Amino acid sequence: MSTRIRTTATLLAGVAVGTATVLAATPTVANDTVVTAASRQATETMVLAFPWQGGHLRFIDTGKKGIGPGDLFLGVGMPILDDRTGEQIGTNDAVELIVSARHDGTVTTQSTLRLPGGNIDLDGVVRHTDQPLRNTVTGGTGRYLGVGGQLTLLKSDEHRKADVMRLELVR
Repeated sequence: MSTRIRTTATLLAGVAVGTATVLAATPTVANDTVVTAASRQATETMVLAFPWQGGHLRFIDTGKKGIGPGDLFLGVGMPILDDRTGEQIGTNDAVELIVSARHDGTVTTQSTLRLPGGNIDLDGVVRHTDQPLRNTVTGGTGRYLGVGGQLTLLKSDEHRKADVMRLELVR
C-alpha cells in the first residue's frame, strides 16, 4: 500500500484522526491532566492506535482513474484502540476529500470519534508532507462538550499494521 493511500486511510481512521480520557472506567488508558496557572485550562492526553483494517472503507474516484483531486475516502465504524492494551475503545466515522496532489496530497477531512460518554469531532485541511501530521479537534458532545485540541500522528507501526496517534484535548 502506498504511503499516501495508507496515510489517507490513517486520517480516516484517526482524523484525522482518538479520544482523551475515553472511559472513566478504563484506567489502562494513558491519561495526563495538566492545569497551568496562566490558562486554567486542563489538557487531557491519550495515545491511541488506528488499525489499517476494520470498519467499512470506500474510495470514490470522481475524476481521472486513480487517486486525485475531487476523489473521496469514506469510512464508517473504523476501530479505535487503546495503544497500550490493544483493546477497542471506540469507533471512527470520517470523510476525506482530496483537494490537491501537491504535498503528496492535500486533503480536507471531517471525522467523528464515537466513544462511551460522547463524541469528538475533528476537521481541517492536511498536507501529507506535514511533519508532524496533525488535525484539529473542533468540539464534541456529551462528556467532550466544548473541547478543542489536536490529533498528532506519532508513527505508522508496520508490524502491528496500525497508526499510533496522540490526542490532546483542551477544556
